[in-house]
Amino acid sequence: MFSRKARPVAWPLFFFYFFFCCLIGVMMPYISVYYKSIGLTASEIGRLMSTFTLSGIVIPHFWGWLTAKIGLPKRILQCAVLGCFIAVLPFNWNKEFESLWLLTCCMALFYSALLPMTDSLAVRSIRRLDVPYTRLRVGGSIGYVVAVAAGGFLIGQFGAWVVIPTMCTFLALAVVTIFFVKEQAYEASNHKEQVSFVTLLKTPESLLFFGLAFLAFMSHAPFNVFFAVHLSNFGYSGEVIGLLMAFGVIIEIILFLFFGNTVKRFDVVHLVMLCFVCGVIRWLLVGWFASNVWILMLTQMLHCITFALFHMVSIEQIRRLFPERYAGQGQAMYSAFAIGLGGGLGMVVTGYLWEWAGGAWAFTAAAMVSGLALIILISSQKER
Repeated sequence: MFSRKARPVAWPLFFFYFFFCCLIGVMMPYISVYYKSIGLTASEIGRLMSTFTLSGIVIPHFWGWLTAKIGLPKRILQCAVLGCFIAVLPFNWNKEFESLWLLTCCMALFYSALLPMTDSLAVRSIRRLDVPYTRLRVGGSIGYVVAVAAGGFLIGQFGAWVVIPTMCTFLALAVVTIFFVKEQAYEASNHKEQVSFVTLLKTPESLLFFGLAFLAFMSHAPFNVFFAVHLSNFGYSGEVIGLLMAFGVIIEIILFLFFGNTVKRFDVVHLVMLCFVCGVIRWLLVGWFASNVWILMLTQMLHCITFALFHMVSIEQIRRLFPERYAGQGQAMYSAFAIGLGGGLGMVVTGYLWEWAGGAWAFTAAAMVSGLALIILISSQKER
C-alpha cells in the first residue's frame, strides 16, 4: 500500500485518521441515540450537535493562525488532540442539557480543528513520496466503518450508555498515535505567498467553492444528526443501522483506494454537479422510502459521491487555490465556513424541523439545499 520510503510518514498518519474517525463513527450517528435515551428533546439534541459544528466557524482560524505564527504544526496538532481527550472524559458523568452543552463547548475548542489541521499536515508531509492523499484518508473511512458497525452492535447488546466510553477509548488511541506522526518542512515560498490570504480568499473561484461547500455540508445535517434515529423509528435494530452505515463507507473506501488519481482526469465542475445531483436523489429517498432496506442500501452507495467525492475535490481545490504557507488557513476556512457554519446551521434547523414536520420533511429540506447548490453551480458556468 505504501512504498518503503513512504511508510515511516504514511502509516502513522493512516492510523491517526483511523482512530480519530472511529471517534466520529461513534459520535456522529450514535450520540443522538444516547442523548435521546437520557431524555433530551430533538431540539436539544440538535443544539448540542450543532455546537460541535458551529464552533468550527471560529476555532479553526485560531489554530490555523497559531500554526502559521509558530511554525510547528505537528506539535500544535498533538496539543489539540490531547486537549480533546481531556475534554471528553467528563461526558461520562453528566446528563443534564446545560452541563452537556458546556462540556460540548469545551470539547469543541479542540475537536473542530483536528481534521483541517491533520489534512494540511498530511498533504504537506507526503508531497514528495508519491502517495495520494486518499490513501491516507482511507484509514479514516476504514475506522468509521469499524466504529459504526461496532457501535451499532454494542448499543444493541448493552444499550446506549456505551457510546461515551467507546468515544473515550478511540480518542485515547488517537492520542497515542499522533505522537508517532512525522512531517516535512515547508517548501520555499512562491509568488502566491506574496499575496495575502484574504486577497486569495476574495477571488470569484474561492467564493464559489466555499459557497458550494457550505451548502454541501448543510444538506448532510439531517443525516449526521438523525439518520440513526430516523431508521430506529422505522423499527431497524442497532445492528442493522450500523451495518447500513458501514456499507456506505465501504463504498467510500473503494473510491479512496482505487480512484484517488482517476478523478483528477475529470472536469471539477462536472464532478461537483454529480455530487449535488446525487444529493437530491439520496435525501429524497432516505426521507420518504426508508422503510425499504434495498432503497436504503442504494442511498448509502451514494455516500461515496455526496461526501467522499466532494471531499476529495475540496482538498484538491484548497491545494490549488492556496499556497503551502496558507494551506492551514485554507483548510481552516473550509472547516469554518462549510463544515462549521453550513453544517451547524443545518443541524439547528434540522432539530426544529424534525419536531415540527417529522423526519421525511427534514430530509426533503436537505434535498432542496442540494438542488439550490446545483442551480448556483450551473448559473455560475453560464456567466463565464
